[in-house]
Amino acid sequence: MSFITEQEAIERVAGFDALSDGDKADYLEKSEAYLLARNVKTYEDIATVPKALKTASYEVIKGIMKGDLYQGQEQALKRKRVKSDTVETEKEYQDGSVKLSASEQYILDLIKPYCKRKRVFIVRKI
Repeated sequence: MSFITEQEAIERVAGFDALSDGDKADYLEKSEAYLLARNVKTYEDIATVPKALKTASYEVIKGIMKGDLYQGQEQALKRKRVKSDTVETEKEYQDGSVKLSASEQYILDLIKPYCKRKRVFIVRKI
């Protein structure tokens, strides 16, 4: 199950048609894995996949090809202080903060309406 077909990727992602068959399959799998890891609902029929999710799939592939996605995460910086003569700089990041690329932010916004929502049910004993 994928959100897009190989032909759709060839039509919408520059340079995708020049890849080997194995690389094409790899990029399609990574695109699907990326969306599924973010709780995007799966679709049985590829024709029913919303346009925004198809666009997100193309953007994931573009991001992977450019090296923006699946390149690891930087460790969050807690505090950095540099002092030299009269100049002083200081950096401090939140615990657990992660730097997101522009591609990743765009993709997350595209898929948000289609993500499965976690629901909490309250059960009351009678």
